[in-house]
This record gives sequence, structure tokens and C-alpha cells, in this order.
Amino acid sequence: MLLQGDGRLANVAIAEQVGLTTSSVYERVKKLESKGVIRGYVALVDPLALGKTITAFIRLTVGATSGKDYAASKRSLVEVCLSEPDVLECHGVAGADCYVLKVRVAHPKALEQLIERLRCNALIASSVSSIVLSTFKETMTVAV
Repeated sequence: MLLQGDGRLANVAIAEQVGLTTSSVYERVKKLESKGVIRGYVALVDPLALGKTITAFIRLTVGATSGKDYAASKRSLVEVCLSEPDVLECHGVAGADCYVLKVRVAHPKALEQLIERLRCNALIASSVSSIVLSTFKETMTVAV
């Protein structure tokens, strides 16, 4: 999908590339938006330009193991993740861990403080952090 490569691409340019009329492209894009296939448009910002020099993945295991405590702890963790601007992604996963987070922070102390906030606001049994040393591929493009 051309819009994944450039969300600002004009309907005229898309029409030229795919051999459709501009009005046909407009209608197709509107349908994709209304169906939720296209969820929105964003500007990709360089985190280094904003001083976010550290990318890390944090694996978390919820401390409570059963019943209401478990559900409450999971809810608390999700709420904290939603409110933390440095948490870019939060995924509930199968396996030994409950969640995997992708975070971007300015320095190691900021990572430590973020982990402390997560631990203070949710019952966490364990956390394992992996700091990214280098990135070879990072994309938001979904194969079609």
C-alpha cells in the first residue's frame, strides 16, 4: 500500500501509480479508513533528535497468580503503560512473561525510574530488561 510508504501522498499521485482515477482512489482510501484498515496518519520522529538515546525491551511477569488480585494487577499494569509516554508498545504475551514492553528513554537513570514506576503501580513478580545495542530493522509497514 503506497500510503504506508508516504502517508502524505496525494490521491492524484496514487492514481497515476496504480492506473485509477483520482475519485476512485479517494473512495478506496475513505473505505479503508471507515473499515479501520487505515487507523490514522502519523509523522515518524527521530527519537535521537529528541534525546531518547536508549531503546529497551522490558519483560514483565505479574505478581498475583490467581483470582481478583491477578486481574487487578494486570489492569493496573496496563493503566500505567497507557499513561507512560516512554512506553511505546505494550504487548500481552503467552509464555513465562505476561507482558513485553518497548520503551525509549533518554538515559539509563530514566530507564531505572520507569521500571520503578511500573513496579510501584502494579504487582510485578519479575522484570527483565534488554537494552538495544543496534537496530537493523524497525518499521510500521505491514505486508499486504
